[in-house]
This record gives sequence, structure tokens and C-alpha cells, in this order.
Amino acid sequence: MERPQLQRVLADGFLEGLDDWSTADVRTARATCEAEEEAVSYARRLLQGRLDILRDELARRQPGNGDGAAAPEAPADVVARLPEILATDQSHTDPSHARATRLRVPLVADAYVSEIDGLVDERFLGDLPERSPGELADAVARLSSHEHELSVARRQLFARIDHLRDELARRYKDGSAAVSDLFGET
Repeated sequence: MERPQLQRVLADGFLEGLDDWSTADVRTARATCEAEEEAVSYARRLLQGRLDILRDELARRQPGNGDGAAAPEAPADVVARLPEILATDQSHTDPSHARATRLRVPLVADAYVSEIDGLVDERFLGDLPERSPGELADAVARLSSHEHELSVARRQLFARIDHLRDELARRYKDGSAAVSDLFGET
């Protein structure tokens, strides 16, 4: 991932000297981390959709599934199955780690789409019937590897966001920051 802003906020020393930062700087850092998390989450959702489609195609081609091991399927059939393929399991393995999902498209969405297209583009997905199982498996491996990188980055971002929120809460609690500052009062 070649994201300078993401790399900056994930750098080991990003929160160094946090106790000495101004409250405005803490809020700015939190907002920056939240924006980066939103972008990474968007990319993960996009990537996971492509993974779901590819995995479904591989599973469909397994002997004993549906029409046969390598039965060609018209693109319209894949499109018709998309709601089923992309349906998400709403259960969490650990509900304490669940986070609210934002439904905004981040400003850097195009960059993430280009990055994911570089791994598996829409043309590849449109040609699934012509793709060999090996090509599909390779695409799944590429996307899975990138999804892992995004997941690690997302967890690191959440840790930084939580740390910054804790710092702000500490400041409000001990009086070194005023809640009224949030509302533009002087």
C-alpha cells in the first residue's frame, strides 16, 4: 500500500509526545486517523465483494455443486446471484470488537479502486466463465493477501483512534481541555 497519509499515521512514532500536544492537535490527529480508517474500510468492503464473487465461482465449479465442475455460466446468471453471493453474515465472532460502519465514500476512493483493480479488475470479474480454476485461485490469493494488509492497517488505526479518544477524555476529565471548546465557545 503506497498511501503516504496512512503510512504517516501508522508510523511507530506518530503518537510520540502526545501528552505535550495541544488539544486541537489531538483532535486533528483523531480526525485524520478516522478518515484513514474510513478509506481502508471502504477498500476492504470493495475487496471483500470481489473475493466473495471469486470464491463463489470456485465453489460453484466444485464437483457435486450445481451444474457440474466446470459448467459454463452466463454472465447474467452471475449477476442474478449477486444478492446471494454478496449477502453478509451479520454475526461477529467477538461483538466487543464490532465498530459502527460508515456508509460514506471517502475522498480517496478512486485511489483505492485503482489499487484493487490492479489486483483483480472488473474485466476479470466479467470474464469469470472463461477463467480457469487456477486463475481464479490466484486472484483469490492476491485479494486475500491485500485484504490481510488492509485488516492489519485497520486494527492499527482503531488502536490509534482509541488512544487519541482516551487522551481527549482524560483531558476533559482533568479539566485541561474544556468541552465548551467543541462548540466554538470562548
